[in-house]
Amino acid sequence: MDIGEAGASGLSILVVESDPAARTVLLDHLQRHGFRIVESEHGGPAIRTAVIEPFDYMLGDLDWIGVSDGAALARWARTNRTETRIVLSSTTLSHWFPSDSAMAGLPILKKPFDLKDLERVLAPVAVTAIPGA
Repeated sequence: MDIGEAGASGLSILVVESDPAARTVLLDHLQRHGFRIVESEHGGPAIRTAVIEPFDYMLGDLDWIGVSDGAALARWARTNRTETRIVLSSTTLSHWFPSDSAMAGLPILKKPFDLKDLERVLAPVAVTAIPGA
């Protein structure tokens, strides 16, 4: 079962994407699947939001120019919001995280990615969180 069949039933997701067009596509898709969404363009505002409000998921772009980077945001979330499932995206997939780092094992989607790939990464928590699913 994927989130298209089950729906996310109000699970929360923090979407951190610097490209406005890509962010719009992600937000539309996730909203159609029942996610409660908070968006941010960069890591600073995202961290300020996540300090106040926990999220079930965080979808973060690794390829920011300037400001702060997605890896720093993900490391912060791994340390401070351990219950949040983190999904990263990148245009290069050249990011390597040592096996003993806080980043090891995080899913990374190569941009541009098919929205079905995003659904597959989100499905384990989205499906199990729905009573009776």
